[in-house]
Amino acid sequence: MKKTYNELAAECHANNTKWWTDLETGERLVRNKGELLMLVISEIAEAMEAERKGLMDDKLPHRPGAEVELVDGVIRLADFAGGFGYDLSVYQTGYTDYIELPENKGEALLRICNNVQDIYLHCDHDSDPELVALMIGETLDYIEAYARKWGYDLDGAYGEKTAFNKVRKDHTAEHRKAAGGKKW
Repeated sequence: MKKTYNELAAECHANNTKWWTDLETGERLVRNKGELLMLVISEIAEAMEAERKGLMDDKLPHRPGAEVELVDGVIRLADFAGGFGYDLSVYQTGYTDYIELPENKGEALLRICNNVQDIYLHCDHDSDPELVALMIGETLDYIEAYARKWGYDLDGAYGEKTAFNKVRKDHTAEHRKAAGGKKW
């Protein structure tokens, strides 16, 4: 990503504050860290399905599905960091050239999921916030390394998906309040 991870976290959280706000009261919600990290894993799982089936994305149909799902994972993880105030500047980016991922895409995606699980194990058990920030940065680097290894354009997909998310009908308060609407 062309932004620093702190810039990315601030931008993603600013774009997603509606998910941190009670629809009825307007008060800030206390979000569950495990739930939010599971949502990151769900995006990586959707990337796996797109890889397995060779799918294009359903929202940005000119982009590979795995590329957009990886971006969704980045957005969710960066929003998590921004929402909980993790200072990602403690992580020195630029190690993606040194990350060795398996040749099997499923196994490589599982490594990313394992990183997300490790974040949970540390952030939900009173660990040092700096350690959690380091783990978030490393996980973002793993996603970038995966994208580079298989030729995905995370920066381009991030710009398009961010713009798309800002005008999504299913992200409006009215739709979210309706039966079957997105509650989390």
